[in-house]
Amino acid sequence: MRILRLRWTAYRIPFHAEFATSWGVLAHREGLILRLHTDSGVVGLGEAAPIAERGGGTVGEALAVLDGVGAALLGTHPDEAPALLDAMGLGRDGGAKAAVRCALDVAALDATAKAAGIRVAESLGGDINRSIAVNATIGAEAPESAAAQAAAARQSGFPCVKLKVGASRSAEEERRRVAAVRDALGPEIRLRIDANGAWSVEQAIHVIRGLEEYDLEMVEQPVAAGDLEGLARVRAAVGVPIAADEDVTGMEGAERVLETSAADVLVVKPMVVGGLRPGRRIIELAAGAGVGAVVTTALESGVGAAAALHLAATLPPDSPACGLATGSLLATDLIRRPLVARCGRMELPERPGLGIELDERELARYGGIEREVA
Repeated sequence: MRILRLRWTAYRIPFHAEFATSWGVLAHREGLILRLHTDSGVVGLGEAAPIAERGGGTVGEALAVLDGVGAALLGTHPDEAPALLDAMGLGRDGGAKAAVRCALDVAALDATAKAAGIRVAESLGGDINRSIAVNATIGAEAPESAAAQAAAARQSGFPCVKLKVGASRSAEEERRRVAAVRDALGPEIRLRIDANGAWSVEQAIHVIRGLEEYDLEMVEQPVAAGDLEGLARVRAAVGVPIAADEDVTGMEGAERVLETSAADVLVVKPMVVGGLRPGRRIIELAAGAGVGAVVTTALESGVGAAAALHLAATLPPDSPACGLATGSLLATDLIRRPLVARCGRMELPERPGLGIELDERELARYGGIEREVA
């Protein structure tokens, strides 16, 4: 089986409602859908959706990267893609290159798994879980709105809710928001917060200590990415587990987090670390250091979310809930038979490969620039 051509389509999808975080408000999501065509007729799907709002590169940059590397993959077996991408140094430290590497890695895995009649998760090695616990995600809303969404998440059976924080002007505003959500959830549902690097070390310690009474499962990225010494200081000073997110941009970033004992949990985004195989290596690295991991999307379409679901299926069954139930935030997720959380869990598709089918009509509706290398 050889790669015959690569075809990609840019998309721009609106959120159902603006999604607020500490670094801004998202009104839409942009990315690229990749189709990897082989001479056997098997087509692999992938997605590149860099996070421009967080300095992760743009779709235009991703297109330029694909233009530059796509031709090198033609005529090769999809299994050869990782070595070629590594040789090019593609996606070692986040950004648009990592998103492109993710698309190529996932599309190659999808094609080879389809050809072998197995699921992508099985091709990653180890035991897999067919049912994965997932969390609901709530933006940095006013307390009343956040509480209403939390109540809906509880009614839907989610075992955990992640609340975006860090956008408020004061610790008291953050406390009111968290208190309202905890009250709506009750004591049984786990609650984690995500500051996306909004606070200084001193602010983080002050705010988190003031929120400990609300029984937080973890706090994601309380201080800016790159300040691992500060992250370690926060971890040592508070009684809540700390998760590193923006600092986990690849294997080297994960190694730095572990070397500095800066986090209890690593947040692994395939879109940021360069795909499923790099993500799997990071999970194994963390496990060897006694550190947990969760897998999350980067709020991309259903293609990328399905890939993240397959990676999450390789986690130990007692892992924290993963951030995969994000497709409902968008006007469409671009796939037929969308991946839906039921009673707080998502099921791994039974069909080979990623187990999904691209919705060409929706892609045409929200799509834009198309490119092809053959």
